[in-house]
Amino acid sequence: MNRHKLPLFRILLLVATLVAASVLFGWLVTRGLNGYLFPAAVLIAVLAWKLVNIYRRIVKNLDFIFNAVRNDDFSFRFIDTPRRTENAVVNYSLNRIKEVLDEAKANAKEKEKYFETIMECANIGIIILLDNGTVMKHNSKALELLGIKMLSHADRLRPISQNLADTMLAISPMEQKSVCFTTETGEITLLLNCSLMQHAGHNLRVVSIENINRELDTQEGLAWEKLTRILTHEIMNSLAPVTSISNTLLHNKENAEVLQQGLETIHNTSDRLMQFVDSFRSITRIPPPNKAPFYLTDLFSEAVSLIDSGNTTLAFSVTPEDTMIYADRIQLQQVIVNLVKNAVEACALRGGAQSIELNSHIAPDEKVHIEVSNSGGAIPPDVAANIFTPFFTTKNDGSGIGLAVSKQIIRLHGGTISLSQNNDEKVTFLIILE
Repeated sequence: MNRHKLPLFRILLLVATLVAASVLFGWLVTRGLNGYLFPAAVLIAVLAWKLVNIYRRIVKNLDFIFNAVRNDDFSFRFIDTPRRTENAVVNYSLNRIKEVLDEAKANAKEKEKYFETIMECANIGIIILLDNGTVMKHNSKALELLGIKMLSHADRLRPISQNLADTMLAISPMEQKSVCFTTETGEITLLLNCSLMQHAGHNLRVVSIENINRELDTQEGLAWEKLTRILTHEIMNSLAPVTSISNTLLHNKENAEVLQQGLETIHNTSDRLMQFVDSFRSITRIPPPNKAPFYLTDLFSEAVSLIDSGNTTLAFSVTPEDTMIYADRIQLQQVIVNLVKNAVEACALRGGAQSIELNSHIAPDEKVHIEVSNSGGAIPPDVAANIFTPFFTTKNDGSGIGLAVSKQIIRLHGGTISLSQNNDEKVTFLIILE
């Protein structure tokens, strides 16, 4: 800083000289020495002009540095040699500011590179885009999942899948959506999750993309394995007595009584097997929903009127009361009736004063939540894990297709059904509809 003391001294000397000249001018006026007023006035004007000129150069340099920062240009440097400029002190300070900004910019780039590295290391695709669909950032995993080499806007996904592009543009923060489309390599199912962040005055949506084909294939394989086990069990149970009785009849052809009993047993077994096949058909051949608008209150009233609750208290509520849904009324009534009947049977087994509640409300995401709750005691864990499995039942006269059919109906409506609460105080089945 020593080499900058001289120009600073010059500026201070200039200010002091101007002040002294102004005082001298005032003294000459009071003394009436008008002949010296003109030279004094010229001196004051020259000194003032020099100070104004210094001020203008400083303002000009400040304006220049602001424009440079705004345009992200840090290639400038002001002359701060005292022998070459009177603004050496100011220019030195501006150069120091530039160095600080250079360092901040370097740190920002380093942080940006750090986060880009994290994005690249992620095992899921990440796309950051504006509300208008313009892509600000993405990682290579996202391009790999989408099967493209570059992505600048969500509309560029339309050649791959119209649904994928529309979903990418419409997905909202805290929302999760799945998209299925076909490529040259086969069918792909992507799971999209969205979150919101703000950067540089913009609202940015961060969309994570994950290929869930493998998970779906695993779940599908487990479901088929479980279903095959049940089918094998039922068919073998039906065929075993037929085989045994047929063998007995072959060795007792002349015994009319044995023959009659054997044929009756075979006939009854065949009937049970046909009933089982019909039950299987009822699961696999559910017709598409015939959707129409109706009030949920009316649906609950009809469902409750079809059920004999016995000694169990049965109540329902709809919030708001005028909630209207667009669905297949008959199919949805079948689901509600099945859930309430199961709840009545659970309460009857427990005995005492039990209650069933049928409630609905609209969630913040505008989806309709329907809850069927009862106080009939918790469902055992091994049973709860299989309640939606076709033909699984703990009842002696049960078919095991009620909840399986219910789940299929809700799935065809684009919704979900699950066991959301399971304890001794309360068991709740939750239906979520769009």
